[in-house]
Amino acid sequence: MKRWGIPALIGVLLFAAVGAWAYKEHKDRTMLEVFMNNRYQMSFYNLINRVQNMEVLLAKSLAVAGDPDDTIIFSEIWLQSEGARENLTQLPVSSQVTARTAKFLAQAGDYARVKAREINNGQPLTEEEFNTLNTLYRQAEQLNKELYNMEARVSEGRLSITDIIRGAKEELQKGAPTNRPQDFQSIDRDMQGFPTLIYDGPFSDHLDRVQPVGLGDTTVNSDDARKIAREFLDARTNADYRAQVTGRTRERIPGFQVELLTQQQADGRITANVSEKGGHVVWYLNSRDIGTPKLSVDQAREKAEDFLESRGYKGMVNIYFQQQDNRAIFNFIPQQNEVIIYPDQIKINVALDDGQIVGFDARGYLMAHKVRELPEPAISVEQAKSKVNGRMEITNTRLAIIPTDSGKEKFSYEVSGQINGEAYLVYVNAMTGKTDQVLKLIETPNGTLTM
Repeated sequence: MKRWGIPALIGVLLFAAVGAWAYKEHKDRTMLEVFMNNRYQMSFYNLINRVQNMEVLLAKSLAVAGDPDDTIIFSEIWLQSEGARENLTQLPVSSQVTARTAKFLAQAGDYARVKAREINNGQPLTEEEFNTLNTLYRQAEQLNKELYNMEARVSEGRLSITDIIRGAKEELQKGAPTNRPQDFQSIDRDMQGFPTLIYDGPFSDHLDRVQPVGLGDTTVNSDDARKIAREFLDARTNADYRAQVTGRTRERIPGFQVELLTQQQADGRITANVSEKGGHVVWYLNSRDIGTPKLSVDQAREKAEDFLESRGYKGMVNIYFQQQDNRAIFNFIPQQNEVIIYPDQIKINVALDDGQIVGFDARGYLMAHKVRELPEPAISVEQAKSKVNGRMEITNTRLAIIPTDSGKEKFSYEVSGQINGEAYLVYVNAMTGKTDQVLKLIETPNGTLTM
């Protein structure tokens, strides 16, 4: 064989190998695209089916009287809405494009869940609630119509899942509608034309407008914020922190963001948020490295209690703790006339190497703290105990204010107990005798969790 024959043969073999590899890659990619397209089509058609079911069920809800038997319809609305929301999230479309549609599905389902619970507790449908259901029905009707139009275009071959994805990406990039009138972006714009929904549930629109009540009336400027942050934090001995305002915060508690630095590198950088109204430290976090634990959880709890007392948070009670990353994290709440106030919660992080407070979060406290008007309970302690399972070994009962998903509050008896060696908290409404909430306590080596 001539000298050039071997290299040529090797070249041919390499070319063939590369071609075979490229063909296999192309084939695998094509198979994957087909598989993913089939999955997307299944999610798309399931979404359409569930929204159609929602529309029919919401129409039926307008004809019921609000009797306990009617809770089946509302439970079905919730199930269909949850399924539709899951199908929507499985489509390859950005959440920015489907935000209002997803919010409608969440609100409709949660509203139905809340109504089912209230009807089961003997609360009939009001005229206002009928109007809300009618609004939800009209929204579902509109969404169903838009999806049906999109489905028709897909069936006729005038639109594909690929087109839907491309259209969504184009609209996000341009910030304006494309020439595809029936895509998810246009659907989402149509959904924004409906009024906001306010009800007793976690997806209610009014939660976006909740204002803090625990700030006070005074206002502070940026210089005040620097001083407040420096004096509030738990500084190590001889640590001289330099504070500077690095920006404004536009969260639910507006204020100033403050950075605190010291020349001692081991002391770490501290970031704090100081409210403009009232001049409160809303939260702060120390980023320093934490060494080997030397303190017990009880010793760390004493450090946290002393810190709160010295900063004006008096009479706070520790309810839960967790231990992680060489720190102990404690949850504290206040009491009023021996009633524990769960919404007014403060979280404290204690470094277990030396007991320094390296984290403080009073957002819950500042959003909710006020003097409550506490009524006399309408039911007795014994009546509250009778509402829990007779098999529960009750260990403690006390009065509490607990938050609801909607940001409201309930006055309840907290009944603590155990069944089969597992701990539970049952909250029985002190005015109505109805069960407000049931929590299961999970004891772990690192603390107590609630479910």
